[in-house]
Amino acid sequence: MTLRNDQNDRLPVTKQTPQKLVARLKTSHSELFIYEEVNEGTLKTLLTELISHETR
Repeated sequence: MTLRNDQNDRLPVTKQTPQKLVARLKTSHSELFIYEEVNEGTLKTLLTELISHETR
């Protein structure tokens, strides 16, 4: 393993505008906030998990 100093390799961070909330799903045990530009695969996984936990 080699540790290196990445201080010179860093790119400047630009301030991003907040994403727009497009949906909020609330169940008896959890709450899911969905923002625009969410990855379709991520959204499917989150919804599947939300449903599976709610049916337990």
